[in-house]
Amino acid sequence: MKQRSLSRRIAVAFLGLALFAGGLGGLITLMFVYNTEDQIFDRLLTMEADHFKAAASGEVLPESRLPFTTYYRDDTLPDFLKAPLEAEPGRSEVFGTDGRHYHLRRVELEALAEPVWIVLQVEDYLVVRPVLNEIMLVLVLSLIAMIMVAAVLGLFLARRVTRPLRSLASEVTAVEPDHLPDDWQTRYPADEVGQLADTLRAAFRRINDFIDREQRFTQDASHELRTPVAVIESSAEMLAKAPDADQAAVLIERIRSAALSMHLSVDVLLALAREDDPALRSQRTAVLPIVERVIVNHAFLLEDKPVELSVEVDPDWRIAGDSAALQVLVANLISNAFRYTERGQIRIERDGGDLVITDTGVGIDDGLKATVTEPAVKGETSTGLGLGLSIVERLCQRCGWRFELSSSPHGTTAR
Repeated sequence: MKQRSLSRRIAVAFLGLALFAGGLGGLITLMFVYNTEDQIFDRLLTMEADHFKAAASGEVLPESRLPFTTYYRDDTLPDFLKAPLEAEPGRSEVFGTDGRHYHLRRVELEALAEPVWIVLQVEDYLVVRPVLNEIMLVLVLSLIAMIMVAAVLGLFLARRVTRPLRSLASEVTAVEPDHLPDDWQTRYPADEVGQLADTLRAAFRRINDFIDREQRFTQDASHELRTPVAVIESSAEMLAKAPDADQAAVLIERIRSAALSMHLSVDVLLALAREDDPALRSQRTAVLPIVERVIVNHAFLLEDKPVELSVEVDPDWRIAGDSAALQVLVANLISNAFRYTERGQIRIERDGGDLVITDTGVGIDDGLKATVTEPAVKGETSTGLGLGLSIVERLCQRCGWRFELSSSPHGTTAR
């Protein structure tokens, strides 16, 4: 598409407006001076008509008051006046030959048998027509001067108006998604340009958030699917050793539960990869079945460990939120407690409206407490990718839940 300069279009529009205004002003000026001149002659006709009415008596016409006035009866009206009046009965101005110019009016009196025409021969008293060429020259020169001023002023204003747009276009061209400006609204005027800058900034942030969600989805998927895949692999290996029927049923149930966890995890991760969905907060979810399912799926993390596990969750307790999101959240917190607790106890309990998971594990390094919920942040003893707590925090933000984490060398509490 051929690029068209906005500055030039504004300047041309400004110039066209000036040309139109100047031409219209010149036309109005001519109409005004002509009308003023005609009004003067019309006033003279009125004065002469008043004189005629006052002086007329009988059939004899009185002397005119003005030296350039003549009275005519209908039958004595000259042909050069009669012909135009017959063609246009209502006219009051007639142009004669050799530059003659007449203004006339018809007057009727009861004392007279027929109407009388009062005729002013005014070519020697015209003001506008003798200097019409000079007037036109002045108007044309004025119009040219106005066009020149409008061209310069229009170009100046166009450049001034489009300067913020050019600056914004340059910034948009050079902007990096990871370094979005935060002060566009202060550096651009509070008008349409400023609104456009804010809209572009919001659009860039949405794009940046989308890219971030895509990147996190890949990381989160690899993190969340590791455990159920490990459960399926270990259960399949045990099934391959031809166990008895009872043990096979247990292993098959573990495989089925792990597959369900994978399905739920994928659903939640896809939801996190999309923009906020209010549907995640519209359900009522039972907590205890999810806690029990997660404990079964991650029980292998406690094998051969002297750890006491206690669960005190009301069977009737339901919370507002998506069940798949709650499963992923609880699975991350419980698996962390199982993995990093070598001895002691783990408590999973309800405290008012909170679900609390407390362990006596190694705790979180002091240097990581402030950033432990950020992606890829993990301690020295961690064998994962450092994404679990980041997923937990984002799920809580998405579902409207509160998440608190406290830790010491004697253990960690997640609320």
